[in-house]
Amino acid sequence: MPTAAERERAARVEQAWDEAALGYDAYFGPRFAPYLGAAIGALASRADQLPDGAIVVPCVGPGRELPALAAAFEQRAIFASDLSTSMVERARQRAKNLQNVQVERADATALIAPRDGAAALLSVFGLQLLPDPAAALASWIGLLAPRGLAVVLYWLRDAEPSGPFHSMRGLLRAAGLVDGEWEAQLVESAKRAGAHLLVDRPIAFEIAHDDSKTLWQALTLLGPLRGLMLARGEAFIAKLGQEFEAELPSG
Repeated sequence: MPTAAERERAARVEQAWDEAALGYDAYFGPRFAPYLGAAIGALASRADQLPDGAIVVPCVGPGRELPALAAAFEQRAIFASDLSTSMVERARQRAKNLQNVQVERADATALIAPRDGAAALLSVFGLQLLPDPAAALASWIGLLAPRGLAVVLYWLRDAEPSGPFHSMRGLLRAAGLVDGEWEAQLVESAKRAGAHLLVDRPIAFEIAHDDSKTLWQALTLLGPLRGLMLARGEAFIAKLGQEFEAELPSG
């Protein structure tokens, strides 16, 4: 049974992504497209090794991966889900002509396995947004049938030694917002859940932003820091934004 604090956090996260859905899709969607392609390609490259069954897509967001995934696995059912009602609506709109795709609202930390287990699971940039990523990954692996495959891309806690995301992490830590040591726990958590690690490597594609102010507004109004703004207020976020812009070069 979730605690009151956990229920409050979940409601705030849902509200944040409901409010951000349209802008997130427009701003981050094209920038993340190469990562979606890489994930689908990794799954498709092992298609002939998969057992029978459906493909599960937690944290699907606006569902940009669904058309390509449905085309690559047209003989399989695809069950996508997201906590945000607005994200689910956008994903359903993208999937309206895809006969093998179903999109539902669901908590990614409490998914129910398809009958006989899932043949595969695909997740891109959702894991790091969950309250306990290591536990979530273990629960996702528990959805898989024997010989099932999980392809999971997540945003590193420290994605770069310098630059905008390094600055953002530093500012959040200085403000007392520490996000734990979950990244170091992922592999062992997956193995304890019965997984065998096949590939573990970083991938990177260029992502451009007009300037630091534009990026900060995208992160806080359209992206993962919107929930923090709801929790701590616009003044807190504005102060961090000023420090963020001051740390980075113009342009």
